[in-house]
Amino acid sequence: MIEIDTKKLVIGMYVARLDRPWLETSFLFQGFRIENNHQIEQLQTFCKTVKIDEEQSSPLVSFEAFKPSTGRLNGTPPPPTAAPQDQKARFYEDMAQAKSVYDNVSGSLNKVLTEFRLNNYIAIPEVKSCVQSVIGNIMHNPNALVLLSNLRSKHQHSAKHSVNTCIYATLFGRYLAFNPEQLATLSTAALLHDVGEIMLPKTIVDKKPDELSAEEIAQSQLHTQYGADMLRKITELPAEVAEVAHSHHERIDGNGYPRGLKETEITLMAKIIGIINEYERLTNNPNPKLQLSSSDALKAIYALRDSCFDAGLVEGLIKCLGIYPIGSVVLLNNGSTGIVIGMRQDNHLLPTVMIIRDPTGELRHPPKAINLDKFRDKEGKPILLISKVLEVNSVDDDLRDYILAELVTKNKPM
Repeated sequence: MIEIDTKKLVIGMYVARLDRPWLETSFLFQGFRIENNHQIEQLQTFCKTVKIDEEQSSPLVSFEAFKPSTGRLNGTPPPPTAAPQDQKARFYEDMAQAKSVYDNVSGSLNKVLTEFRLNNYIAIPEVKSCVQSVIGNIMHNPNALVLLSNLRSKHQHSAKHSVNTCIYATLFGRYLAFNPEQLATLSTAALLHDVGEIMLPKTIVDKKPDELSAEEIAQSQLHTQYGADMLRKITELPAEVAEVAHSHHERIDGNGYPRGLKETEITLMAKIIGIINEYERLTNNPNPKLQLSSSDALKAIYALRDSCFDAGLVEGLIKCLGIYPIGSVVLLNNGSTGIVIGMRQDNHLLPTVMIIRDPTGELRHPPKAINLDKFRDKEGKPILLISKVLEVNSVDDDLRDYILAELVTKNKPM
Protein backbone atom coordinates (compact mmCIF):
# COMPACT_ATOMS: atom_id res chain seq x y z
CA MET A 1 0.00 0.00 0.00
CA ILE A 2 1.05 3.60 -0.61
CA GLU A 3 0.40 6.52 1.74
CA ILE A 4 -0.88 9.48 -0.27
CA ASP A 5 -1.79 13.04 0.63
CA THR A 6 -5.54 13.48 0.15
CA LYS A 7 -4.86 16.54 -2.04
CA LYS A 8 -3.32 14.19 -4.61
CA LEU A 9 -6.13 11.62 -4.78
CA VAL A 10 -7.69 10.73 -8.12
CA ILE A 11 -10.75 8.77 -9.17
CA GLY A 12 -10.05 5.02 -9.39
CA MET A 13 -7.80 4.78 -6.34
CA TYR A 14 -8.83 2.23 -3.69
CA VAL A 15 -8.83 3.70 -0.20
CA ALA A 16 -7.86 0.92 2.21
CA ARG A 17 -7.03 2.86 5.40
CA LEU A 18 -7.56 6.32 6.82
CA ASP A 19 -5.37 8.31 9.20
CA ARG A 20 -8.27 8.21 11.68
CA PRO A 21 -10.90 5.61 12.74
CA TRP A 22 -13.56 4.89 10.09
CA LEU A 23 -16.33 5.35 12.66
CA GLU A 24 -15.30 8.99 13.06
CA THR A 25 -16.13 9.66 9.41
CA SER A 26 -19.28 9.62 7.27
CA PHE A 27 -18.10 6.74 5.08
CA LEU A 28 -20.45 3.75 4.97
CA PHE A 29 -17.79 1.20 3.98
CA GLN A 30 -14.38 0.43 5.45
CA GLY A 31 -12.47 0.40 2.17
CA PHE A 32 -13.77 1.61 -1.19
CA ARG A 33 -12.72 2.66 -4.67
CA ILE A 34 -13.03 6.39 -5.34
CA GLU A 35 -15.74 6.90 -7.95
CA ASN A 36 -16.33 10.66 -7.97
CA ASN A 37 -14.95 14.03 -6.88
CA HIS A 38 -17.42 14.27 -4.00
CA GLN A 39 -15.72 11.31 -2.31
CA ILE A 40 -12.34 13.00 -2.76
CA GLU A 41 -13.72 16.16 -1.13
CA GLN A 42 -15.05 14.10 1.79
CA LEU A 43 -11.66 12.40 2.24
CA GLN A 44 -9.93 15.79 2.21
CA THR A 45 -12.37 17.02 4.87
CA PHE A 46 -11.67 14.14 7.26
CA CYS A 47 -8.09 13.12 6.51
CA LYS A 48 -4.67 14.48 5.65
CA THR A 49 -3.36 11.18 4.29
CA VAL A 50 -4.80 7.78 3.38
CA LYS A 51 -3.37 4.37 2.49
CA ILE A 52 -4.10 3.35 -1.11
CA ASP A 53 -4.18 -0.29 -2.23
CA GLU A 54 -2.63 -0.49 -5.70
CA GLU A 55 -3.98 -3.97 -6.48
CA GLN A 56 -7.61 -3.03 -5.83
CA SER A 57 -7.33 0.32 -7.60
CA SER A 58 -8.35 0.79 -11.21
CA PRO A 59 -5.69 -0.48 -13.63
CA LEU A 60 -5.93 2.92 -15.35
CA VAL A 61 -4.42 4.69 -12.33
CA SER A 62 -0.66 5.23 -12.45
CA PHE A 63 1.28 5.21 -9.18
CA GLU A 64 4.73 5.96 -10.60
CA ALA A 65 4.67 9.53 -9.31
CA PHE A 66 4.09 8.30 -5.76
CA LYS A 67 6.94 5.79 -5.66
CA PRO A 68 10.54 6.56 -4.63
CA SER A 69 12.94 7.21 -7.48
CA THR A 70 14.91 4.18 -8.59
CA GLY A 71 17.93 6.36 -9.37
CA ARG A 72 21.03 5.66 -7.29
CA LEU A 73 23.88 7.93 -6.29
CA ASN A 74 27.36 6.72 -5.36
CA GLY A 75 26.34 3.09 -5.49
CA THR A 76 23.47 3.52 -3.00
CA PRO A 77 21.25 0.43 -3.21
CA PRO A 78 17.65 0.89 -4.36
CA PRO A 79 14.94 1.11 -1.71
CA PRO A 80 13.67 -2.30 -0.61
CA THR A 81 10.46 -3.59 -2.14
CA ALA A 82 7.60 -4.97 -0.09
CA ALA A 83 8.60 -8.31 1.34
CA PRO A 84 6.62 -11.31 0.09
CA GLN A 85 6.26 -12.30 3.74
CA ASP A 86 4.33 -9.06 4.38
CA GLN A 87 1.94 -9.88 1.54
CA LYS A 88 1.35 -13.36 2.98
CA ALA A 89 0.78 -11.91 6.44
CA ARG A 90 -1.79 -9.52 4.99
CA PHE A 91 -3.53 -12.41 3.24
CA TYR A 92 -3.86 -14.33 6.52
CA GLU A 93 -5.07 -11.18 8.27
CA ASP A 94 -7.77 -10.71 5.62
CA MET A 95 -8.81 -14.35 5.88
CA ALA A 96 -9.05 -14.17 9.67
CA GLN A 97 -11.24 -11.08 9.38
CA ALA A 98 -13.42 -12.78 6.78
CA LYS A 99 -13.77 -15.85 9.02
CA SER A 100 -14.93 -13.65 11.88
CA VAL A 101 -17.52 -11.96 9.65
CA TYR A 102 -18.73 -15.26 8.21
CA ASP A 103 -19.07 -16.97 11.59
CA ASN A 104 -20.75 -13.96 13.21
CA VAL A 105 -23.24 -13.52 10.36
CA SER A 106 -24.06 -17.24 10.29
CA GLY A 107 -24.57 -17.27 14.05
CA SER A 108 -26.67 -14.11 14.00
CA LEU A 109 -28.91 -15.40 11.21
CA ASN A 110 -29.46 -18.63 13.13
CA LYS A 111 -30.52 -16.54 16.13
CA VAL A 112 -32.88 -14.49 13.96
CA LEU A 113 -34.54 -17.62 12.56
CA THR A 114 -34.78 -19.26 15.99
CA GLU A 115 -36.34 -16.11 17.43
CA PHE A 116 -38.95 -16.13 14.70
CA ARG A 117 -39.81 -19.78 15.28
CA LEU A 118 -40.28 -19.14 18.99
CA ASN A 119 -41.84 -15.68 19.04
CA ASN A 120 -42.91 -14.89 15.45
CA TYR A 121 -40.52 -11.93 15.47
CA ILE A 122 -37.58 -10.99 13.23
CA ALA A 123 -34.83 -8.92 14.89
CA ILE A 124 -34.27 -6.24 12.24
CA PRO A 125 -31.26 -4.59 13.97
CA GLU A 126 -29.47 -7.95 13.92
CA VAL A 127 -30.31 -8.43 10.23
CA LYS A 128 -28.99 -4.96 9.40
CA SER A 129 -25.81 -5.65 11.35
CA CYS A 130 -25.29 -8.86 9.36
CA VAL A 131 -25.75 -7.02 6.08
CA GLN A 132 -23.36 -4.21 6.99
CA SER A 133 -20.71 -6.74 8.06
CA VAL A 134 -20.91 -8.54 4.71
CA ILE A 135 -20.92 -5.30 2.69
CA GLY A 136 -18.00 -3.87 4.64
CA ASN A 137 -15.89 -6.99 4.16
CA ILE A 138 -16.76 -7.32 0.47
CA MET A 139 -15.73 -3.70 -0.07
CA HIS A 140 -12.50 -4.21 1.87
CA ASN A 141 -11.41 -7.52 0.38
CA PRO A 142 -13.95 -9.46 -1.72
CA ASN A 143 -11.62 -12.38 -2.44
CA ALA A 144 -11.26 -13.47 1.19
CA LEU A 145 -14.96 -13.69 2.04
CA VAL A 146 -15.88 -15.36 -1.27
CA LEU A 147 -13.11 -17.94 -0.83
CA LEU A 148 -14.20 -18.64 2.72
CA SER A 149 -17.81 -18.99 1.58
CA ASN A 150 -16.79 -21.55 -1.03
CA LEU A 151 -14.76 -23.63 1.43
CA ARG A 152 -17.05 -23.36 4.41
CA SER A 153 -20.24 -24.34 2.63
CA LYS A 154 -19.51 -27.98 1.83
CA HIS A 155 -21.32 -29.12 4.98
CA GLN A 156 -23.98 -26.48 4.99
CA HIS A 157 -27.43 -25.86 6.33
CA SER A 158 -30.10 -23.38 5.27
CA ALA A 159 -28.59 -20.45 7.22
CA LYS A 160 -25.20 -20.87 5.52
CA HIS A 161 -26.89 -21.14 2.14
CA SER A 162 -28.47 -17.76 2.82
CA VAL A 163 -25.17 -16.28 4.03
CA ASN A 164 -23.37 -17.54 0.93
CA THR A 165 -26.13 -16.15 -1.30
CA CYS A 166 -25.78 -12.82 0.48
CA ILE A 167 -22.01 -12.79 -0.08
CA TYR A 168 -22.27 -13.52 -3.81
CA ALA A 169 -25.17 -11.09 -4.29
CA THR A 170 -23.23 -8.32 -2.54
CA LEU A 171 -20.18 -9.03 -4.68
CA PHE A 172 -22.32 -8.90 -7.84
CA GLY A 173 -24.12 -5.74 -6.71
CA ARG A 174 -20.74 -4.11 -6.16
CA TYR A 175 -19.70 -5.15 -9.67
CA LEU A 176 -22.94 -3.65 -11.06
CA ALA A 177 -22.09 -0.36 -9.30
CA PHE A 178 -25.17 -0.35 -7.07
CA ASN A 179 -25.31 2.68 -4.79
CA PRO A 180 -25.10 2.06 -1.01
CA GLU A 181 -28.87 2.00 -0.53
CA GLN A 182 -29.42 -0.42 -3.42
CA LEU A 183 -26.58 -2.64 -2.23
CA ALA A 184 -27.97 -2.79 1.31
CA THR A 185 -31.41 -3.74 -0.03
CA LEU A 186 -29.97 -6.41 -2.33
CA SER A 187 -27.86 -7.89 0.47
CA THR A 188 -30.79 -7.93 2.89
CA ALA A 189 -33.03 -9.58 0.30
CA ALA A 190 -30.38 -12.21 -0.35
CA LEU A 191 -29.94 -12.94 3.34
CA LEU A 192 -33.71 -13.36 3.86
CA HIS A 193 -34.74 -14.83 0.49
CA ASP A 194 -35.44 -18.29 1.94
CA VAL A 195 -36.79 -17.14 5.32
CA GLY A 196 -40.16 -18.76 4.47
CA GLU A 197 -38.55 -22.19 4.84
CA ILE A 198 -38.86 -21.92 8.61
CA MET A 199 -42.62 -22.39 8.11
CA LEU A 200 -42.12 -25.75 6.37
CA PRO A 201 -42.28 -29.10 8.20
CA LYS A 202 -38.86 -30.18 9.47
CA THR A 203 -39.27 -33.50 7.63
CA ILE A 204 -39.20 -31.61 4.34
CA VAL A 205 -36.44 -29.15 5.23
CA ASP A 206 -34.12 -31.94 6.39
CA LYS A 207 -34.44 -33.92 3.15
CA LYS A 208 -32.15 -33.47 0.17
CA PRO A 209 -33.96 -31.96 -2.85
CA ASP A 210 -33.63 -35.17 -4.89
CA GLU A 211 -35.30 -37.15 -2.08
CA LEU A 212 -38.56 -35.17 -2.07
CA SER A 213 -41.77 -36.63 -3.45
CA ALA A 214 -43.92 -34.63 -5.90
CA GLU A 215 -46.26 -33.70 -3.06
CA GLU A 216 -43.37 -32.59 -0.86
CA ILE A 217 -41.88 -30.51 -3.69
CA ALA A 218 -45.19 -28.69 -4.09
CA GLN A 219 -45.29 -28.06 -0.37
CA SER A 220 -41.68 -26.86 -0.25
CA GLN A 221 -42.40 -24.34 -3.01
CA LEU A 222 -44.80 -22.60 -0.66
CA HIS A 223 -41.77 -21.12 1.13
CA THR A 224 -41.82 -18.24 -1.37
CA GLN A 225 -45.34 -17.22 -0.37
CA TYR A 226 -44.64 -17.79 3.33
CA GLY A 227 -41.53 -15.61 3.14
CA ALA A 228 -43.27 -12.82 1.27
CA ASP A 229 -46.15 -12.77 3.77
CA MET A 230 -43.74 -12.62 6.71
CA LEU A 231 -41.53 -9.87 5.30
CA ARG A 232 -44.36 -7.63 4.05
CA LYS A 233 -45.46 -7.22 7.66
CA ILE A 234 -42.10 -5.71 8.63
CA THR A 235 -42.33 -2.01 7.84
CA GLU A 236 -38.63 -1.40 8.55
CA LEU A 237 -37.65 -3.44 5.48
CA PRO A 238 -37.80 -2.15 1.88
CA ALA A 239 -40.71 -3.66 -0.07
CA GLU A 240 -38.22 -5.20 -2.50
CA VAL A 241 -36.99 -7.60 0.20
CA ALA A 242 -40.40 -9.28 0.38
CA GLU A 243 -40.71 -9.25 -3.41
CA VAL A 244 -37.41 -11.11 -3.77
CA ALA A 245 -38.56 -13.74 -1.27
CA HIS A 246 -41.72 -14.14 -3.36
CA SER A 247 -40.12 -14.17 -6.82
CA HIS A 248 -36.56 -15.58 -6.66
CA HIS A 249 -37.78 -18.85 -8.24
CA GLU A 250 -39.58 -17.10 -11.11
CA ARG A 251 -38.03 -17.54 -14.57
CA ILE A 252 -38.17 -15.13 -17.52
CA ASP A 253 -39.85 -17.73 -19.76
CA GLY A 254 -42.75 -18.01 -17.30
CA ASN A 255 -41.89 -21.53 -16.12
CA GLY A 256 -40.92 -20.56 -12.59
CA TYR A 257 -43.03 -20.42 -9.45
CA PRO A 258 -45.19 -19.44 -7.62
CA ARG A 259 -46.88 -17.03 -10.07
CA GLY A 260 -45.35 -17.88 -13.44
CA LEU A 261 -44.05 -14.35 -13.97
CA LYS A 262 -42.21 -13.44 -17.17
CA GLU A 263 -39.50 -11.01 -18.30
CA THR A 264 -40.25 -7.49 -16.99
CA GLU A 265 -42.79 -8.83 -14.50
CA ILE A 266 -39.81 -9.99 -12.43
CA THR A 267 -37.89 -7.24 -10.63
CA LEU A 268 -34.17 -6.72 -11.22
CA MET A 269 -33.22 -7.81 -7.70
CA ALA A 270 -35.40 -10.93 -7.89
CA LYS A 271 -33.67 -11.83 -11.17
CA ILE A 272 -30.26 -11.33 -9.57
CA ILE A 273 -31.05 -13.41 -6.48
CA GLY A 274 -32.61 -16.09 -8.72
CA ILE A 275 -29.32 -16.49 -10.59
CA ILE A 276 -27.16 -16.34 -7.46
CA ASN A 277 -29.44 -18.82 -5.68
CA GLU A 278 -29.04 -21.28 -8.56
CA TYR A 279 -25.26 -20.82 -8.65
CA GLU A 280 -25.01 -21.47 -4.91
CA ARG A 281 -27.28 -24.51 -5.21
CA LEU A 282 -25.20 -26.02 -8.01
CA THR A 283 -21.84 -25.50 -6.31
CA ASN A 284 -23.01 -26.51 -2.84
CA ASN A 285 -25.64 -29.16 -3.47
CA PRO A 286 -26.33 -31.18 -0.28
CA ASN A 287 -25.66 -34.29 -2.36
CA PRO A 288 -21.88 -34.30 -3.01
CA LYS A 289 -22.37 -36.33 -6.19
CA LEU A 290 -24.42 -33.50 -7.69
CA GLN A 291 -22.04 -30.67 -6.81
CA LEU A 292 -20.48 -28.77 -9.72
CA SER A 293 -17.27 -26.80 -9.87
CA SER A 294 -17.72 -23.03 -9.99
CA SER A 295 -16.81 -23.01 -13.69
CA ASP A 296 -19.24 -25.80 -14.56
CA ALA A 297 -21.99 -24.10 -12.58
CA LEU A 298 -21.49 -20.91 -14.58
CA LYS A 299 -21.58 -22.93 -17.81
CA ALA A 300 -24.86 -24.56 -16.73
CA ILE A 301 -26.39 -21.17 -15.91
CA TYR A 302 -25.09 -19.69 -19.17
CA ALA A 303 -26.88 -22.47 -21.06
CA LEU A 304 -30.13 -21.26 -19.47
CA ARG A 305 -29.74 -17.62 -20.46
CA ASP A 306 -32.74 -16.21 -22.31
CA SER A 307 -34.87 -19.15 -21.16
CA CYS A 308 -34.64 -19.12 -17.37
CA PHE A 309 -32.31 -16.22 -16.64
CA ASP A 310 -31.67 -12.75 -18.01
CA ALA A 311 -28.79 -13.03 -20.49
CA GLY A 312 -27.24 -9.68 -19.57
CA LEU A 313 -27.16 -10.54 -15.87
CA VAL A 314 -25.75 -14.02 -16.52
CA GLU A 315 -22.94 -12.58 -18.64
CA GLY A 316 -22.34 -9.92 -15.99
CA LEU A 317 -22.01 -12.55 -13.25
CA ILE A 318 -19.50 -14.51 -15.34
CA LYS A 319 -17.42 -11.35 -15.80
CA CYS A 320 -17.71 -10.59 -12.08
CA LEU A 321 -16.61 -14.05 -10.89
CA GLY A 322 -14.12 -14.63 -13.70
CA ILE A 323 -13.19 -17.63 -15.81
CA TYR A 324 -11.69 -19.25 -12.73
CA PRO A 325 -13.91 -18.14 -9.82
CA ILE A 326 -12.47 -17.82 -6.33
CA GLY A 327 -12.40 -21.29 -4.76
CA SER A 328 -11.91 -23.16 -8.05
CA VAL A 329 -9.56 -26.13 -7.74
CA VAL A 330 -7.19 -26.07 -10.72
CA LEU A 331 -4.38 -28.06 -12.31
CA LEU A 332 -1.37 -26.04 -13.48
CA ASN A 333 0.70 -26.83 -16.54
CA ASN A 334 3.58 -27.97 -14.31
CA GLY A 335 1.38 -30.65 -12.71
CA SER A 336 0.71 -28.82 -9.43
CA THR A 337 -2.78 -28.59 -7.94
CA GLY A 338 -4.02 -25.38 -6.39
CA ILE A 339 -7.06 -23.42 -5.39
CA VAL A 340 -7.79 -19.95 -6.78
CA ILE A 341 -7.66 -17.46 -3.91
CA GLY A 342 -7.53 -14.11 -5.66
CA MET A 343 -7.80 -12.32 -8.97
CA ARG A 344 -7.79 -8.89 -10.55
CA GLN A 345 -10.76 -7.80 -12.62
CA ASP A 346 -8.42 -6.90 -15.48
CA ASN A 347 -6.62 -10.28 -15.54
CA HIS A 348 -8.89 -13.29 -15.00
CA LEU A 349 -6.57 -15.73 -16.80
CA LEU A 350 -3.70 -15.36 -14.33
CA PRO A 351 -5.14 -15.40 -10.80
CA THR A 352 -3.39 -15.94 -7.49
CA VAL A 353 -3.34 -19.63 -6.62
CA MET A 354 -2.66 -21.48 -3.36
CA ILE A 355 -0.57 -24.55 -4.28
CA ILE A 356 -1.82 -27.51 -2.23
CA ARG A 357 -0.25 -30.47 -4.08
CA ASP A 358 3.11 -30.56 -5.82
CA PRO A 359 3.57 -32.14 -9.31
CA THR A 360 4.02 -35.58 -7.70
CA GLY A 361 0.62 -35.32 -6.00
CA GLU A 362 2.04 -34.93 -2.50
CA LEU A 363 0.17 -32.63 -0.12
CA ARG A 364 2.23 -29.49 0.42
CA HIS A 365 2.96 -28.43 4.03
CA PRO A 366 2.48 -25.53 4.26
CA PRO A 367 0.69 -24.52 1.04
CA LYS A 368 2.29 -21.82 -1.08
CA ALA A 369 0.50 -18.79 -2.57
CA ILE A 370 1.72 -17.71 -6.01
CA ASN A 371 0.55 -15.01 -8.40
CA LEU A 372 0.58 -16.58 -11.86
CA ASP A 373 0.94 -13.13 -13.41
CA LYS A 374 4.45 -12.90 -11.94
CA PHE A 375 5.76 -15.99 -13.77
CA ARG A 376 6.84 -14.79 -17.22
CA ASP A 377 9.72 -15.41 -19.61
CA LYS A 378 12.17 -12.79 -20.84
CA GLU A 379 9.69 -11.67 -23.48
CA GLY A 380 6.97 -11.17 -20.90
CA LYS A 381 4.89 -14.19 -21.88
CA PRO A 382 3.22 -16.20 -19.06
CA ILE A 383 4.96 -19.51 -18.35
CA LEU A 384 2.83 -20.88 -15.48
CA LEU A 385 -0.76 -21.37 -16.56
CA ILE A 386 -3.96 -23.12 -15.53
CA SER A 387 -4.43 -26.27 -17.61
CA LYS A 388 -7.94 -27.12 -16.40
CA VAL A 389 -10.45 -26.83 -13.59
CA LEU A 390 -10.74 -30.01 -11.56
CA GLU A 391 -14.05 -31.63 -10.65
CA VAL A 392 -15.33 -30.86 -7.17
CA ASN A 393 -15.45 -34.55 -6.25
CA SER A 394 -11.77 -34.95 -7.10
CA VAL A 395 -10.97 -32.90 -4.00
CA ASP A 396 -12.00 -34.78 -0.88
CA ASP A 397 -13.32 -33.24 2.32
CA ASP A 398 -10.04 -33.89 4.16
CA LEU A 399 -8.20 -31.77 1.64
CA ARG A 400 -10.77 -28.97 1.93
CA ASP A 401 -10.50 -29.08 5.73
CA TYR A 402 -6.73 -28.87 5.35
CA ILE A 403 -7.01 -25.82 3.10
CA LEU A 404 -9.37 -24.09 5.48
CA ALA A 405 -7.13 -24.81 8.45
CA GLU A 406 -4.09 -23.42 6.66
CA LEU A 407 -5.87 -20.32 5.40
CA VAL A 408 -7.83 -19.35 8.46
CA THR A 409 -6.82 -21.04 11.70
CA LYS A 410 -3.13 -20.19 11.69
CA ASN A 411 -3.51 -16.52 10.78
CA LYS A 412 0.22 -16.22 10.28
CA PRO A 413 2.58 -15.97 7.29
CA MET A 414 3.85 -19.14 5.64
